[in-house]
Amino acid sequence: MDMQQQLIQLQEEVNKAKSEKSQVLQELEEMKWRIFSDRSTSNNQTSSETAHDMLRSELEKAKENERKMLESLRLQTKQLEETKIELEEAKLELRSLQEITRAFEPTSSPTVKNLTKSLTIDVVRREDNAKMLRTELKLALEAEEKSKKAMDDLAIALKEVTTELNWVKEMLTETRMELAKTREEEECLKKLLKRKEDECDKLKLEAEESFNLWREKENGFIKCMKISEEDIDNMERENSRLIDSQRAAREEISKLRDILKQAINEANVVKEALEIARNENSQLKDLISEKDKAFQGIKQELECLKVSEAAALDSVKELQSLLVATSSIDFGKNTAALDMETPRTPKPPKSEMRVKKKLAKYPSEQWKGEVFCTSRGRRHSFGDSERFEGSIFDMIGSPLEKKDQTLAPGENSSAKCVNFANIHEPEPGWDRLKKKRQILRKFGDMLRRKSFK
Repeated sequence: MDMQQQLIQLQEEVNKAKSEKSQVLQELEEMKWRIFSDRSTSNNQTSSETAHDMLRSELEKAKENERKMLESLRLQTKQLEETKIELEEAKLELRSLQEITRAFEPTSSPTVKNLTKSLTIDVVRREDNAKMLRTELKLALEAEEKSKKAMDDLAIALKEVTTELNWVKEMLTETRMELAKTREEEECLKKLLKRKEDECDKLKLEAEESFNLWREKENGFIKCMKISEEDIDNMERENSRLIDSQRAAREEISKLRDILKQAINEANVVKEALEIARNENSQLKDLISEKDKAFQGIKQELECLKVSEAAALDSVKELQSLLVATSSIDFGKNTAALDMETPRTPKPPKSEMRVKKKLAKYPSEQWKGEVFCTSRGRRHSFGDSERFEGSIFDMIGSPLEKKDQTLAPGENSSAKCVNFANIHEPEPGWDRLKKKRQILRKFGDMLRRKSFK
């Protein structure tokens, strides 16, 4: 019974060891995941140190459990050896008792019988004890086999644990290396943190300065906004004023458009008048060219007349001497009669006098005047031929007369006297020119008034 209890205890301890092994493996896996998570998330020194401490404590616990299992197995092996020794001793005692019984069988004394009975009882007891021991041996053997199996399982588990421990040691070395790297990285990060803190301080100072500057700028902007609002109000006022002035300007422009329309109409009238004047000027130029030609012909006639005049003067002097000598009395009577018959001629106007002054370039002016005055009395000299009629004075005609009315030398010789009144008669083209000039003056006055306004 003691052996069975011991075997049961051994089985329970083996199961406990297995459960502890499984727990240790689970904890190792959890620690692996924690290490990997710590690697991926952050490089915190505290978490890595705690993980190493946990792994160390778990390894120590596993080692203590292994020691306990080994000690319990050693005790069980010792007990099994003692039981084997006791069984062998019991076997030897049984053999000795059997030999003794065999030796006492031929004797039949009651004492011997009693002894035999007692011995048989002892033998039975011993046999029962031997059976019990055999059963215990069987159980012990079975327990040994089970313990061997458990030992094999424990050995396998120990191998696995040792491999895992080695792996954990490698992981520890790796983690230590990683810790060293992380410490170096932490130092670098600390330096970076210091730099960043310095930069943050600088940035804070710059932010404060920029904030102050921004406040100043904001105040300046507010002032500018106020000034701009005032300027906008002034601009709106000016815009309203400009709108009013624009309306007035539009009204003035409309008035000016009307005035311009009138001026355009007047300009069209002036253009028409200018065209008419140009046409008349062209006609006048043609007439002037024709009159120049006639004047040149008259000059030639005058030269001829000068020659004839010189001859006539000589003849006149001779005739005067003859007349004075022979018939002085008859000449006086005839002159008195002629004076009574001929009426007094009116004085010529100033224009005629100017014409006479212009023509009075030769020494025959005196007798030419006499010819004009005594044209009705049929008093003519050799130089006062009818060639002068219609030669010079026809030039002083209206510019609208036809070209056929120009007098050629020798024509209209039957005319007795020149009509000097035709020189001062108004021409029909001059009225139009006067009207056009009046229109132009009005148009200029209108433009001057508008420019002064």
